[in-house]
Amino acid sequence: MTVAVPTSAQAATGTFQYVHAYTKLSVTLTNPADGACIQVTANGTVTNNTGSNVTLYPSPACQGEPLGTLAPKATASGLSFASVIFTAP
Repeated sequence: MTVAVPTSAQAATGTFQYVHAYTKLSVTLTNPADGACIQVTANGTVTNNTGSNVTLYPSPACQGEPLGTLAPKATASGLSFASVIFTAP
């Protein structure tokens, strides 16, 4: 029997940090999965210390027109978003 592991199971190695919109606390995601929509509630500075691109969405479930994409090792401020998807560059 042979088992194949799909490439979508890859992780965006590193950390992704954002400021929670309501608590104003810093939240860190460690090694988030590539290709999976992750719901967040963010408002403020965001730092992508992973090796993947992260696309930011204004609505939950990664719906709507993306707000933009943050490259690996990039930081941005003044952003408000509700979900993200990581993709290998």
